[in-house]
Amino acid sequence: MRFKLITVFVMLLSYIGMAQETKTISGTVSDSTDVPLPGAQLKVQGKEIFTVTDFDGNFTLEDVEEGDVFRITFLGFQPKEVTVGTENEYNVVLQEEAASLNEVVVIGYGEAESRDLAGTISNLKAEEINDSPTTSALQAAQGKLPGVQVINNGSPGSVGNVRIRGAISVLGGADPLYVVDGVITQDISGIANSDIESFDVLKDASSTAIYGARGANGVVLITTKSGKGKMKVSLSSTTGINTLVNGVDMANAQEYAQYTNEALTRTGNDPAFTVSEISGLQTTDWMDEITREGLFQNYNLSVSGSKEDIDYYVSANYMDEEGILQDNDYERLTVRLNNTYHLSENIRFGHNVSLVRQRGFNPSFSNFTNAYKQAPHIPVRGEDGNYRTTNLNNVGNPVANIDNNQNVNEQVRILGNAWGEVDIFDWLSFRSSIGVNVLREKSRNYGARYIVGNESGTQILNQNQVLNVRDYDEERFNWDNFLTFDKKFGKHDVNLTLGLTSERLASEAFEGSRRGVPPSDNLLYLGIGEQEGQTIDHVGDRSTRLAYFSRLLYNFDKRYVFNATIRREGSSKFAESERIRYYPSFGVAWNIDNEAFFANQNFLSNLKVRGSYGLVGNDRIDSGLFLQLIDFSAYPFPNGVAIGGSSIQQYDENLTWETTTELDLGIEFGMLDNRLTGEFTYYDKETEDILFPLSLPQTSGDDSFVTNAGSIENKGIEFALNWSDASESGDFSYNVGFNITKNENELTNINPVVENAIPFIDSGDLGNGQIVTRTVEGNELGTFWLYKADGVFTSQSEIDNSAQPGARVGDFRYVDTNGDGSITQTDRQYMGSYQPDFYYGINLGVTYKQVDFSTSLFGNVGNKVFNGLRAQRFSGENIDADLFGERYTGGDSGNGGPAAFNAVPLPSDYYLEDGDFLRVNNITVGYNFSDDILESIQLSRLRVYATAQNALTFTKYSGFNPELPRGILDSGLELDAYPTTAKFLLGLNIDF
Repeated sequence: MRFKLITVFVMLLSYIGMAQETKTISGTVSDSTDVPLPGAQLKVQGKEIFTVTDFDGNFTLEDVEEGDVFRITFLGFQPKEVTVGTENEYNVVLQEEAASLNEVVVIGYGEAESRDLAGTISNLKAEEINDSPTTSALQAAQGKLPGVQVINNGSPGSVGNVRIRGAISVLGGADPLYVVDGVITQDISGIANSDIESFDVLKDASSTAIYGARGANGVVLITTKSGKGKMKVSLSSTTGINTLVNGVDMANAQEYAQYTNEALTRTGNDPAFTVSEISGLQTTDWMDEITREGLFQNYNLSVSGSKEDIDYYVSANYMDEEGILQDNDYERLTVRLNNTYHLSENIRFGHNVSLVRQRGFNPSFSNFTNAYKQAPHIPVRGEDGNYRTTNLNNVGNPVANIDNNQNVNEQVRILGNAWGEVDIFDWLSFRSSIGVNVLREKSRNYGARYIVGNESGTQILNQNQVLNVRDYDEERFNWDNFLTFDKKFGKHDVNLTLGLTSERLASEAFEGSRRGVPPSDNLLYLGIGEQEGQTIDHVGDRSTRLAYFSRLLYNFDKRYVFNATIRREGSSKFAESERIRYYPSFGVAWNIDNEAFFANQNFLSNLKVRGSYGLVGNDRIDSGLFLQLIDFSAYPFPNGVAIGGSSIQQYDENLTWETTTELDLGIEFGMLDNRLTGEFTYYDKETEDILFPLSLPQTSGDDSFVTNAGSIENKGIEFALNWSDASESGDFSYNVGFNITKNENELTNINPVVENAIPFIDSGDLGNGQIVTRTVEGNELGTFWLYKADGVFTSQSEIDNSAQPGARVGDFRYVDTNGDGSITQTDRQYMGSYQPDFYYGINLGVTYKQVDFSTSLFGNVGNKVFNGLRAQRFSGENIDADLFGERYTGGDSGNGGPAAFNAVPLPSDYYLEDGDFLRVNNITVGYNFSDDILESIQLSRLRVYATAQNALTFTKYSGFNPELPRGILDSGLELDAYPTTAKFLLGLNIDF
């Protein structure tokens, strides 16, 4: 008994000796510049002890013991682990993310460290966007993200077309899904660059599957700024000019007259000009007459910080841009209010709201084409002051077209959300968010006030002026509710998200037109016009989506990563039997640098291999295509009138989703202490059940029939490499980045499920009865479909022995592909597309003390463009100087251009050119004033800079601009396109 008592006593003494007292510690969390970080999360590993820093960055952790490890995380900063020692106060400094392999990135319904993800996500840092003198962040992203192709048309207010890993749909669009602070939208033109905190692009199915039917084209996540720390006032200003670059040398008045005479006499007509008239002609530079140097202005003011229990960010942005086309103006005002309210350490709610007002004056871009084609011997106005044109062509006077027509578009948009978040436990949180995207748009088109006469100078008031008015309203709502479980069990990190989301769209458009509205800005109303011949149209759309989703992010010992997502989605755009679809995905990754065997080397800093596979969908079609539409009419009979109905369109009641499956394999690495980082990715994605508008025979009564009729494949590789380094003193630093993407696109299958349906789509209309692209099985979307021109005929005997017996000497000699002795559409050939073999970007930045320099370049290789400016001929149009110089004028050589002609040419490869280009997208030189000067004028930052945007383009293309965004099926056609525009700007950044 005594022995047992002694044993128990010894054990109690031993326990008391080993036990440690718990204590309370406190401190602050700040960045490298001593700015407090409110909202930073602190978790004690292995225990349910959790807190969040207050608005001054202060924190308190209770019941901790010496030896405990607490981890601090904050978006945009490197996580940090701190071991509790004998002291009770800890002031922790977090460093901003420098290496992409360690970044915290925004993902769907949350955020995560990139090392814990198996998917492919590219991001742009805030500083690369905030000071960019572009209308949208997309333009700032040109050439900087592998797998992301941004094609910009250069006009004021334009956002540009975005293709993430190629086009995967015909009807479902190619633009990605945009999510701004959790709010779904299809237009980010109103988001001010200076308001953006992070810009993340989800590219593979593992990353986008959580968005289900919305993620097939990729997802762009934009997070706007929030307040933190002491009050900060920021002011930025950018001003400069837009100017036309890469002009085209046109034939002058004498060359045009000579060309016109040759064209007329070849067909047996009298020449239009005498020799004496030609020598006295004066040349009008029509492009110079319709263009200008436009003023660009962009101003931004923001106030941010934390006060008591409120984090606030308020900003106002004003942009005013004059395009290079006369009267082409764009104006935008954006006001933003982002607030977070801390009810307690565990409960927060807030809102992120922006109000955007935009107004654009948009003369038709066809004026660029008209300026190219109009006869150069005609003056803009005669001596009497009236506009002039000519009887030699039907082009019209582009200056008069701009002056006499009006096209105004006004938009007001409210985009934002209200959200609430509660930390139920330190490892479990719940968030609810209601997103609102409301658009009110009005557009007015009026023309033309006058009928412009010919050389005689006749000009009369147009009595048939037409006013077109369109009012469009759109409302989008999305309600997201999700739980997030985030806990560490020893070496196991588990993050589980479960959620429910619903979305509703309601849109309505009213359009009307009337003739005879008086030419006065005060009288441009439909009610003043003539009722006879008026048109009225009223359309709308209603659709809803409901989805349940879950996502697991798991890693073991920071080495082995497993991600899985599943989303169950329903859409009202399909019949009830086809309404529900499941979109699963999974991915694995191995962080090799955390293995024990990796520790004995110094060359590789990071090494990660990853792979993923998943499904996403697409339902971006008009509602009700699966419904039978009936036209009810009255039919007279001897005994009275009967009402009967008949089908007005063929329909597919089994219409269903497009489904994209994607395999993604990649490797990410860092070398030499992450001074050199890079990634290589291979992807293969196939879209099945594509929604295809099958053309029907005329006997069917319908033009087309939308059904699931084929598949599209995109596969390719992405490679990115970045080097950054700095001197030991910190006075000098530099970075160099390069990325390249290869994508192969193919319409792999078309199934004409309707009898006699036509299994292709023709597009690329030249407006002269000719088309230039055909989308057909076995080729890329929007493949150029052209005749092969094999020089020109040089003798009548050559014509007599050809498939073109009606040709003249000097005409194009086309290849009789099928050998049937005649030139028909069956002789056309497929000749590539606008989709490049490669697209790439190069980025360079250098900082020396207070001076910084940066430049970015991007380009395409292997794509084709069609010069529609040359090919769209009728009769009597002008030609460019090169075409004039290479025309056939006689002799035995037929390898140049055709002889002068006045006819509609067949669309041939003569007008098809290589679209390769390298563009210097941005050159910026800046100066940051030193701390001594800033202190003396009581500023925290003062920077001045100069920027040149799109200043240089290296290309062999003969037109104005090789960057030619249009639709999915007709990109690469230069016709009514905006020429290359350069910006030369001065800027100022001030922080108080």
